[in-house]
Amino acid sequence: MVRQVIQLYTEAIKMTPKIFAKRLKDAREEYGYSQKQLGLRVGLSDKSISIYEKGSVYPPISNLIRISKELKKDVEYFIKD
Repeated sequence: MVRQVIQLYTEAIKMTPKIFAKRLKDAREEYGYSQKQLGLRVGLSDKSISIYEKGSVYPPISNLIRISKELKKDVEYFIKD
């Protein structure tokens, strides 16, 4: 699984960060989580979640995996165009 995630992550860097950001926000809101609530559930700050949702940066792979598990989405949902 890790190898597959790394390959997908490498492909994702080609994707517009705004697409990733929108999908993250949509998935978070689907569960009714605030940025702070999601951050607490995955061991990140609300500021980190906010930065990801602004499309400023992609999260490190480890954070992406934790976020995708918490939001019950495949990693591909966030990073495939």
